[in-house]
Amino acid sequence: MDSSQLSRRSLFTLLTGGLAGAAMAGEARAQPREWPDGAKAAVSLTYDDGLNSQLDNAAPELKRLGWKATFFLTETNAHWRLTDWEALAHDGNEVANHTMTHPCALAGYSAGRFQSAEIDRMEGYLDHNFGPDRARTFAYPCGYLGLGRGGRHERYARYRRVLERDGVIAARTTAGGPNRPEVAAADPLHLHAFEPTYESDAVAPAIRYLNETVAQGGWAILVFHDVLPAWRTDGDTSVATHNKILAHIASLDVWCAPMGQVFDYVESRWGRPA
Repeated sequence: MDSSQLSRRSLFTLLTGGLAGAAMAGEARAQPREWPDGAKAAVSLTYDDGLNSQLDNAAPELKRLGWKATFFLTETNAHWRLTDWEALAHDGNEVANHTMTHPCALAGYSAGRFQSAEIDRMEGYLDHNFGPDRARTFAYPCGYLGLGRGGRHERYARYRRVLERDGVIAARTTAGGPNRPEVAAADPLHLHAFEPTYESDAVAPAIRYLNETVAQGGWAILVFHDVLPAWRTDGDTSVATHNKILAHIASLDVWCAPMGQVFDYVESRWGRPA
């Protein structure tokens, strides 16, 4: 089974099961990093799908803390409260592409059809409503990296070419350990991310992941979906757990900024010389 077909349960088990040991190893091999204001690591908070609960429950807490985040929108959801999303972006948050309709089963798509129907149209929607000068970042729906049919490398390369043709500068999946900035600069269309509460409304997995990130001097990208008064099903985060995770981030010496902003810094600091 390749990584584009791994279940979230498998990815969650692999990550949380190995984080404690990896953190200890990470401390031993950590390299000095240079993050803004002398921070020990970077954190980007990302929210997928353009859900109402993010506007109602996540955004106010972010605003209280003075933080900006990345919201990956689908037109299918965002248009219902477009004025609110525009206000959120005007306040300094990043809004970015999560496709028009969030397709996860991609074997039946040709590159041309997927680009036209899902990527080009969503980029046009975002340009029209949020301006063309925004950061062109992307989150893979369901974390799936393969497009169309064929072998894994062929499907991965096909998806990447579609994103590159639309000027996407960085793309985030839903698995992997903290990003090493030099690796992120070299492979920006495969940024690691972690869904800490996807299958359990627990704070501990996020704390372990964040502590590992600080130990390595790396870049953590956290993924959230619905942020609700109570956890109901896979993908949810309760307001209480979400706020506890944010409180832990606030206790760390980290730079918290939207994904596109952090990537710009990573590229300028660790990218290849022109």
